[in-house]
Amino acid sequence: MEPDVPGTIRPVPDVVLDNITTILDDTAVMHRLWLEIPAGRVTVLMGPSGVGKTTLIKHVVGLLEPDGGTVRIDDRDIWDSSPDEWKDIRKGMSAMLGGSYLFSTSTFSSMTVLENLTYSLEVHGVPAELRHNRAMARLAELDLLDHVDRKPEELPAHATKRLALARALVADAPFTVLDEIDLGLDGQHSAMMLDAVRGLRERTNCTLLVTTHNLELARRLADNLAIMVNGRIVAHGPPHEVLHGIETTDDFDARFEFSDYTGPPRLDEAEASAERRRPPAVKPKSWFGVDPQWTWIALVAILVIVAFLLVARVGLF
Repeated sequence: MEPDVPGTIRPVPDVVLDNITTILDDTAVMHRLWLEIPAGRVTVLMGPSGVGKTTLIKHVVGLLEPDGGTVRIDDRDIWDSSPDEWKDIRKGMSAMLGGSYLFSTSTFSSMTVLENLTYSLEVHGVPAELRHNRAMARLAELDLLDHVDRKPEELPAHATKRLALARALVADAPFTVLDEIDLGLDGQHSAMMLDAVRGLRERTNCTLLVTTHNLELARRLADNLAIMVNGRIVAHGPPHEVLHGIETTDDFDARFEFSDYTGPPRLDEAEASAERRRPPAVKPKSWFGVDPQWTWIALVAILVIVAFLLVARVGLF
């Protein structure tokens, strides 16, 4: 049995995304989105690819500021917090984020498998004498003991994914975020992952936010299920209610993706709600009150004409 970490126990937080509006590359990704992630519960977020789930995750973990609305963790707006306040909030959070190469963004390529976990424990303030045993327990849980001295780039893809998951779980954080939890895993490793997440809940009773496309996983893991389509939450509740009558992904699409006739958020409406949005960049003016690009063109033209006249004048003599 793993020893308890001495020190003050951090409270398990609730998380609320309130009136979130997000604009990326002149596209309204979200408009007035609202989502509650209750304390001590597993909230699973589902939806088609490209609807904004990963963007929402980035808002929650502090990687991307929304253009409007608030993200509150334990009633503290993370985007209106001081650096010291954010540092304290971050200590109570752990995350596995999707990357361009199967979750490589959630691991450090310069560290071994074991060092990835012990470093995470160090950052979370776990005493040095407890880090090794805690890390080895998570590696055993996810069948990674044979890889402890290898670097992430030396692992097969499914092992890299399991390492990213182990690194997120090892901290036993009060709030844990797991993005695309089942992607890249076969049936055997998916069952292992599910057991590991359940183990985290038994140890900590933490608040957990998970994204997935897997209907069966959502049913087995979620206390609350939220469906995101076109940048908004279109259904929210217990999974047996939200997924009642849905057996396949085609059923899911028919009920949620294709039945949302309102379409994506309108850019003009999102811009009107984007209280944090910066004003459009204004091109600097030259002394003549015109675009400097045209000023330079005019100056070059004048120089060419002057040079031509000088050459012509010399030719006359």
